[in-house]
Amino acid sequence: MRTLQKRCWVTAAAALVSIALSGLSLGATLNVPGDFPTIQACIDAAVSGVDECVVAQGTYHETINFLGKAITMRSSGGANVTTIDATGLGGSVVTCASGESLDTVLDGFTITGGTGTYLATVLLFVGGGMYNSGSGPSVTNCTFSGNTAGAGGGMFNTYSSNPTVTNCTFSGNTPGDGGGIVNHFSSPTVANCTFSGNTAQYSGGGMLNVYSNPTVTNCTFSGNTADDGAGMSNYQSNPTVTNCTFEANTAAQGGGGGMYNEFYSNAKVTNCKFSGNAAIWGGGMGTANHSSPTVTNSTFSGNTASNFGGGMHNYPDSNLNLTNCVFNGNTAGMEGGAMFNYDMDATVTNCIFSGNSPDEIDNSYPFTRMTIRFSDVQGGLPYPSVDGGGNINLDPMFVRPPDPGADGTWDGVDDDYGDLRLRAGSPCIDTGDPNFSPAPGETDLEGHARVLCARVDMGTYEFGIGDYDCNQTVNLTDFANWSACMNGPSTADTAVAHSVYPNPESLNPACTAFDFDGDGDVDLVDFSGFQKIIGP
Repeated sequence: MRTLQKRCWVTAAAALVSIALSGLSLGATLNVPGDFPTIQACIDAAVSGVDECVVAQGTYHETINFLGKAITMRSSGGANVTTIDATGLGGSVVTCASGESLDTVLDGFTITGGTGTYLATVLLFVGGGMYNSGSGPSVTNCTFSGNTAGAGGGMFNTYSSNPTVTNCTFSGNTPGDGGGIVNHFSSPTVANCTFSGNTAQYSGGGMLNVYSNPTVTNCTFSGNTADDGAGMSNYQSNPTVTNCTFEANTAAQGGGGGMYNEFYSNAKVTNCKFSGNAAIWGGGMGTANHSSPTVTNSTFSGNTASNFGGGMHNYPDSNLNLTNCVFNGNTAGMEGGAMFNYDMDATVTNCIFSGNSPDEIDNSYPFTRMTIRFSDVQGGLPYPSVDGGGNINLDPMFVRPPDPGADGTWDGVDDDYGDLRLRAGSPCIDTGDPNFSPAPGETDLEGHARVLCARVDMGTYEFGIGDYDCNQTVNLTDFANWSACMNGPSTADTAVAHSVYPNPESLNPACTAFDFDGDGDVDLVDFSGFQKIIGP
């Protein structure tokens, strides 16, 4: 055994000597401009899977291509002080078109001045800021701003490109289609990103998905403009969109200020907010032509349509599934303040429609088939529709309804999109579908358990956090039960735990009222939240 160990150590030492003599490095850090004058020169010299390039703060006038190398390219000071500027050079600022994977990392740069790479299949210059073809790099902590192209001003992903894009900002990009990102036959993962102030001449001010299935989480789409789908536009695509905000986006010539789904697009939208968006039709969301979105635990407030459907517009042969959503304070110039439906199918469960103008739901056009269950619809159910039972026509008693501000216009300037949680005594508390069972990991819009008391509430937020005895008052009686529920650690919980609620089985069902941070246990972190709301 000792002889074998000795032989292994000698062999390993010989290998190290061989590597050293050959001039190779075990993970060298290459510096720009210290070791190489340009970023591309550093990429050219770097050993794939081994080296990293560290770029000092400053502005670098060049375009770069990762050449298929699995290397990390990071700035030492972050995107605010490190810029790759391709102004006047032509082409995409960054290119990954040689099978790059997540081991190819771009971290901490501002990407600007790109005009795109010509893609013959679409007859356009695409990907002003970054062009990914058949590649899936990791892009993090970057800003894509001031780029332009025929499609994908900030980034263009094509031919099964599935990059992971995290903590990035896409702003002020101006293409024909897809201001921030275009996904073309690709399914990237996009998380914790901001899409703001991008302008598309046609579709998808913030993001355009074409034959793609991206996963978009914890992102904000604000102040983007396009003819249609100003925040996000989906064409034969099935995005999964979770915990996102669509605010003050404008579709100037068509539908879907916040989001537009067309031609067999089946978006899955969960725990999202659509506020202050504007369009000709479908201020918050527009759906058309055989599309079947599923929208859960989401709010539509302060959206406007100059034509039909302030909150949402659904067009021929579409199929909508709406659960635990709230439509409040939306306006339409003609019909369907909350929702306008034309020749389509819809199932609505545990939802609230209140305070929309000039009406709530308009099904006046023929061939619309809508079933409404356990929902609060101001003014009663629309005609035609099927009463699935459990519906009411009462004031939902929101904490604070939306307010367009002193200028009286939903414009994202001085608006208050309200607090659409329910007040004690609301008729929407514990009156949702009695047979409702939340999906694994499902929470309300605040991250709390979807059912806290006897049965699910109507609307987006569960009433009852801190209310152990479910009498709609949080007081010392509830506090008396705290010790019986305190079963978890006292350390701060992780963001991942908050988002997925991993261990609901660890709690007595009544104890979920004390799980303020939604991580599946009750600990001292939750106690700090309880202290803030306890009453007399």
